[in-house]
Amino acid sequence: MPESKISVGEPKSKFRVYQVIGVMIFLNTLIVYFDRVNMSFVAPTMMKHYGWDMGVMGIVLSMFGVGYILTQLPGGLLADKYGGKKILTVGSLGWSFFTFLTPFGKTPGFLYMVRALLGLSEGVSFPAATSILSRWLPRTWRARFTGLNTSGIAAGPLIATPLTVWIMSTWGWKAVFYAYGILGFVWMVVWVLYSKDNPRQHKKVSNQELEEIATGQVMKAGETISGSPARSKAVWGLTVSYMCFTYPYWLFLNWLPTYLVQARGFTIIKMGFYAALPWLASFISMNISGWISDGLVKRGFSTGKARRILIYSCLPAMAVCLVLVSQAKNAYLALAFISLMTMFAGLNFPSFWSLPIDMNPQKAGFISGMMNTGSAFAGILAPGVTGFVAMRLGWAYALGLAAAMAIISVIVLYFTAPKAVAPKAA
Repeated sequence: MPESKISVGEPKSKFRVYQVIGVMIFLNTLIVYFDRVNMSFVAPTMMKHYGWDMGVMGIVLSMFGVGYILTQLPGGLLADKYGGKKILTVGSLGWSFFTFLTPFGKTPGFLYMVRALLGLSEGVSFPAATSILSRWLPRTWRARFTGLNTSGIAAGPLIATPLTVWIMSTWGWKAVFYAYGILGFVWMVVWVLYSKDNPRQHKKVSNQELEEIATGQVMKAGETISGSPARSKAVWGLTVSYMCFTYPYWLFLNWLPTYLVQARGFTIIKMGFYAALPWLASFISMNISGWISDGLVKRGFSTGKARRILIYSCLPAMAVCLVLVSQAKNAYLALAFISLMTMFAGLNFPSFWSLPIDMNPQKAGFISGMMNTGSAFAGILAPGVTGFVAMRLGWAYALGLAAAMAIISVIVLYFTAPKAVAPKAA
């Protein structure tokens, strides 16, 4: 059989194809988070328009996680076996369609269904993206591009905050879903035309670039797991830890606009500006984190140690910030502590998403699917639990629960982390 790559020329520009692929993956995550958080910005308006309380809206927001959890493992398995390009294409078609469909329903039941189907479609995004990056990235670029990709988690709300408020004030709340649905369709077309599952299939990849990428496929002794990931204590620990870590993030992804309006007295217009600040802090820290982590690897740290140093430091800091938010007497001081919390969270995301590739590049899609299944559980729990706890007991209890989850996260990861094994002398 002939080589799947037809021709391998020398680079025609200073940019590597894997860098373009990385940027496209980031844009995908950006759009995914437009679609994921748009409901949180529309929620106060929709609750007033339809006469719903926070309990009903909490279920609407949680239904995304119900669908999201179902496709994590299948998405990773299929991406590892058949290629992430196909899986991301199908997923983007689904989540763009269901985003566009959202305004056509007027009952909670319809929105429960649409949000669940949106989550079902978006569930493949991160496992498939991780599988693609594991095939394309050199080892010393993993955390940086993983950081860029995960920064879409923050860049989505950051950009969506003023953009959504502007769209709502100009054309109404329904236009938000139409605009973001169309944007997803546009990304899908560009992705289909440019991307390839395997670097050797891309006509613009040079021999030099293929050699760089090949270094990312070599598994290092003491940093990887052997056997089935589903039987690995380290993978299960990563899954539980990531679930607890993302609980506070899901809380603010779904309830930050409502919290600022109802609990802190912001107007819709002021909220549209100030609610962007926590996501700006997180966006910056995610990209900084990737450079720090890859820099530690270049200086001789094992990949596992380089990733976990940041996690062990930042999770306790997140918990402290959440407690301070609940105790802040001033609305702007509370917003500052929320921004600090998201900044520390942003330092963690690239490390968490680099670990599945470090553990096993060939099974990174499945491992990341397991890990993100934990986040999907948090995506179900955080919106609904927060809505009911805040309504019945107050926001201080809801935020205190999130702080406890951050502490549990670091404890679980520490006691389940694989121990580095030094290579034996020849």
